[in-house]
Amino acid sequence: MKKKFIASAVLAAASAATILGTGSAAADETRQIHFAYGSDNGFVSGHLQGFDSDHYKLDARGGQTMIVSAAPYWSDVVVTVKGPTGTLTSGQQWAKFTLPVNGSYEVVVTSPQHRTLDYGLGVKIN
Repeated sequence: MKKKFIASAVLAAASAATILGTGSAAADETRQIHFAYGSDNGFVSGHLQGFDSDHYKLDARGGQTMIVSAAPYWSDVVVTVKGPTGTLTSGQQWAKFTLPVNGSYEVVVTSPQHRTLDYGLGVKIN
């Protein structure tokens, strides 16, 4: 009886994992990038599969400099940054620019070749 209960629990857990999913976020799911207290940068990692894209959000002030960097550099992972005034950079692995206004900024990670890959994304604001 105990083995049946354990087997049922494992099956239920596996079903829940399938329903909840793992890996890349859905296009309408935006995750917040958090900086450690006193830090000017943050790092996230993710997994893209095919036509997936991962979306991240952070708030910043106009006049600050943002640097985004996606890795691994030999892959075709690219970053697009959108802000309250429109797209600031698109299709690059590394970019540095001055933010035009206070507000929420969205960082979108994609693979133009629609490859499956793991990536890291660094964001620095100063």
